[in-house]
Amino acid sequence: MTGTDQLRVALAVEWVKFRRARPVWTATALLTVGVIALSVATLASVGGANPAVASKAQYLVDGGGQDGLFAAASTIVSVGGMLGFGVVAGWVFGREFTEGTITGLWATPVARPVIATAKLLLLSAWSVVTTVVLAVALTVAALFADPGTLGADVVALVGKFTAIALLTAGLAIPCAWVATVGRGYLPAIGAIIAVVLVAQMTVMAGLGGWFPFAAPGVWAAGTQAGTVTGAQLALTLMVPAIFAALTIRSWRRLTLTR
Repeated sequence: MTGTDQLRVALAVEWVKFRRARPVWTATALLTVGVIALSVATLASVGGANPAVASKAQYLVDGGGQDGLFAAASTIVSVGGMLGFGVVAGWVFGREFTEGTITGLWATPVARPVIATAKLLLLSAWSVVTTVVLAVALTVAALFADPGTLGADVVALVGKFTAIALLTAGLAIPCAWVATVGRGYLPAIGAIIAVVLVAQMTVMAGLGGWFPFAAPGVWAAGTQAGTVTGAQLALTLMVPAIFAALTIRSWRRLTLTR
C-alpha cells in the first residue's frame, strides 16, 4: 500500500477505537459541560454570601458580565483542559500497551509511524471540534448570564478563549510521547498532573510566561497574573510540534523485546 492508503486505513481503524472509547466521551463531557458549569458558578459566586469565595471568584471574573464569564472560562480551561486533553492523549497512545494490542501492530501492513500519525490527527481533530463546541456553548451561556445582546467585543472574547483552549490542547501532546515511552496511559496521566503542578509554581514565582505549559493560563488571567508576549506564546506552539515528532519517532523505533 502507498503511504496515503496506509494513512487512510489507519485513520479508519483508529476512528472506530476513538469513538467507542469511554475515556474520550467522559473527557468531552467534562471539557464542555464542566467548563461551562464552573464558569457560570464562578460568575454567580461574586454576589454570594461567602466573602472568601466571592473574593476568589471576583479575581477570576474581574468586572463580571459577559467579559467575566469568558475570563473565568479561559482560566478554567487553561488548567482543567490540560488534564482533560492530556488524559485522552495518554489513553489513545497508552491503551495499545496496557491492553496488549501493541503486538498485533507488527502483523498489519500499515507502518507504525503512520498509525501514530493517524492517532495524532484524530486527537487534533477532536481537540478542535471540542473547542469549537465549547466556544459556541459559552457564547450561548453568556446570553443567559448577562441578558441582552452580546457585546461588540464578543468576537475578541470568543477568539481569545478559543486560542487559549487550542493552545492548552496542544500542550497535551507530550502525553502521547510519555505514554509511548512509559508503555501505558498511567505514566502519561502522572506526567500531566506533575506538569500542572509545576506550572502553578512557575506562575507564583512570576515566571509563568516563560514556561510554555503555564503561558496560556497567564494570558487567560490577564494582567493580574502577569504579561505574556508573542515570543512566549510561540514557545508554547513549539511544544506540540516537538513532541508530535518525538512520538512518531518513538513509534518507528518500537521493539517487542523491551
